[in-house]
Amino acid sequence: MNFTDVVVTTLVTVLTAVVAFVGNEIKKNEQARTIFNVLEPLAKDAVVAAQKLGVTEYLTGVAKKNHAVQTVVQALSNAGFTVKDEQIIVNAVEQAYAKQRDLLKQYPQKDKGAD
Repeated sequence: MNFTDVVVTTLVTVLTAVVAFVGNEIKKNEQARTIFNVLEPLAKDAVVAAQKLGVTEYLTGVAKKNHAVQTVVQALSNAGFTVKDEQIIVNAVEQAYAKQRDLLKQYPQKDKGAD
């Protein structure tokens, strides 16, 4: 066996180990990928729902944000997922709000003193 054969055999062995390790890590993180994939649409829907709620009852911006965050948390929980760092959900809700500002303007918000 010459030097080139040894190098090729070593590289193939290392690459096989690396691919197996990465494959196992991907399987472990499948739940995280699923949450990542559903978080954006859930946040968008929750923001719109919170904004629509503000049409019929007075809600501050903070109250609408909290409502949207809790809606996303509950939806994930109902699907069997938990997110330990709620800041991830808060960020997704804030991003959804920023991306949908024009859409959200079509829902006039109830004034504080209105019945």
